[in-house]
Amino acid sequence: MSYWRWLWLAFKMIYQLLCCSVSLILFCFNVFWLFCNLAIPWCTLTLLVVCIASKFVKLQRSPNEKRLLSLLSTEEDWPSYWAIANRAAGFDAPENSKAGIKKCLARGYRNVLLDAGLSSCGEIVVANPQRLNVAQPLAELQKLNITEQHPMGSQYEAESVPSLRQLSDFLDTEAAQATVFLRLHDNSARMIDQLQKFMTTDETFTQRTVVISRSPLAIYQLRKLKPEIICGLWHETYLSLAILKSSTLITSIYGAILRNIIAPVIGISVVFLSKEEINLHIADLWRNVGVRPIVYMVNSPNEKRYFQKTMKIQYLTDSLRSEPHLLMKA
Repeated sequence: MSYWRWLWLAFKMIYQLLCCSVSLILFCFNVFWLFCNLAIPWCTLTLLVVCIASKFVKLQRSPNEKRLLSLLSTEEDWPSYWAIANRAAGFDAPENSKAGIKKCLARGYRNVLLDAGLSSCGEIVVANPQRLNVAQPLAELQKLNITEQHPMGSQYEAESVPSLRQLSDFLDTEAAQATVFLRLHDNSARMIDQLQKFMTTDETFTQRTVVISRSPLAIYQLRKLKPEIICGLWHETYLSLAILKSSTLITSIYGAILRNIIAPVIGISVVFLSKEEINLHIADLWRNVGVRPIVYMVNSPNEKRYFQKTMKIQYLTDSLRSEPHLLMKA
């Protein structure tokens, strides 16, 4: 009798397990049905509202397209048209230095990208905060010799960290043909306010400068205060984000929102994209919304030739010595 009793209990447990499993499956199905019929339409409606709202709050892009083209230069300036010297070609000369800017211009390259940070006293300084602690008074920063940090620093005269005013004066007197891409490392309200005030008082600097930031909000605030400023977005690599690596669909949605909603709202004219995340299709998508793509960081001669000949996209480089046409001359 005990044998049949244990067999009956086992059968009863298996039956209850099956019933629980079916109930769990039905519950999951009902939750999925609820999500499909309620959540997705609400998400779609929210996205539609955001798209409509963006049409009313968006800022105008570059107020003068000819001015933007004159800053970036045209194909008639080939081959110097392609390269933008990162930190004034920081591999060839001290980073963010006047000597580096002079060297770029002497080689025939007028597009330079410089870093901008905010000192503790509220002055905008031209320095890379990742290598130099800018959170100190300007007087202390200008005691430093930035050429000492470069491997070939002994070949250059001592140079201190310049303020934005000193940089502007230098450009006016010794580098009037230079186009400056000013990359903001500090996107605080204080930085935006100081930069807006400076560019309001120095129209010449405004005319030759493209302000670059990784913060869409900072760009929006700056252009809202002074719409004639040409701005660009520094797009950090999104492959480092696990959620974007997990799904091609999520990556596509993210890119579409960035290009078709955020870019028109903040009114950017250029976008800096990682070379690992760009192809002809993505480049065309940015061009279709009126934004010029620029690739970073491109240092190999073969890569430079690829972006010149195939992609036809300007690029950011740390060294001008590896430009293909210069190597061919050598």
